[in-house]
Amino acid sequence: MLCGSAYRVSVRAPAATFRLRSGEPRTYVKIADSGAKRVHAFCGDCGTPTYACALDNPPTYSLRVGCLDERALLEPRKQIWCRSSVPWSQDLTDVPKVDRQ
Repeated sequence: MLCGSAYRVSVRAPAATFRLRSGEPRTYVKIADSGAKRVHAFCGDCGTPTYACALDNPPTYSLRVGCLDERALLEPRKQIWCRSSVPWSQDLTDVPKVDRQ
């Protein structure tokens, strides 16, 4: 798992409009079960994941929502990889919530 969590939240961005505003991420290539190669980028200073994309001519970038300033505006539209999700992750309605630590 690349995020150390039960979830990894991403939003797709067209490659034609994707631009890094600052910094130069570090990257590594992951090979999927299908054999597809994907570039995973992260901050070289703190290790925060920033995006993933196809190795060659990516049509889109999967931006990691945790590093986006306007993440609160991005409502979920789809869940993927549900087959491998942990059973409790589908309904957290009754789990107590705490505003701050």
